[in-house]
Amino acid sequence: MSQPESVQIPPDGSPEAAAWPRRPQRLATAVVADLVDRIVGAEFTEGTALPIEPVLCERYAVSRTVIREAVKALEAMRLVRVLQGHGTTVRRFEDWDLLTPVVLAATVRHDAELSILEDLIDVRCTLESQMARQAAGRATDASCENADPARYLKADLDFHDAIMAASGNRLGRAIIHNINAEAFRSLRYIGEPTKEECELSNVAHQAVWERIEARDADGASQAMNDHILGSWQRRRPDRSSR
Repeated sequence: MSQPESVQIPPDGSPEAAAWPRRPQRLATAVVADLVDRIVGAEFTEGTALPIEPVLCERYAVSRTVIREAVKALEAMRLVRVLQGHGTTVRRFEDWDLLTPVVLAATVRHDAELSILEDLIDVRCTLESQMARQAAGRATDASCENADPARYLKADLDFHDAIMAASGNRLGRAIIHNINAEAFRSLRYIGEPTKEECELSNVAHQAVWERIEARDADGASQAMNDHILGSWQRRRPDRSSR
């Protein structure tokens, strides 16, 4: 996901020092990105109201049309609720659409306790284990002969994507692609892979592939689950170091 141009807003909210992009089509996108970051970062907490329209227009030095478009976008992301006569209020975290890239990116960025990354691992274990099971069930002699296991070992992402593609589960693959795109921007998620970690991952990849090649659906599912969870546990930052 492309990041909006850097924006600096003075603490008093005055627009003089705000360096907003002047191209109209990008104004609402920039305003949305900043408001999302402020909501996720708890500057605007659950149940609180966003500043009224004129204040937002002045703060971001944009027109009411741009602000209205931005608020509509926040509403579509389920970050806020707009009620006639009650203004625009922030919704609870449980309501947010975390699969929206800008929301997920901000959530990962502000995830001091790694809770969203832990959830991501749970989702990956659930979906990718099931897709490994499906890949084993769909495997044929031809598909196994045409698939070169060594190719999968070149990169972790290529390997996982190959398994997801082989599963035929297009929705699951799209979900994983979406959450991985933002998670892999976080150094706390990807860690600093060592030679030992790469070797362990390659061994785990081979175990998954062997179970798929053997048409062992249960074994493939378990091997994928063990790989994802084990890899995260090895690279997960120590709580005491944060």
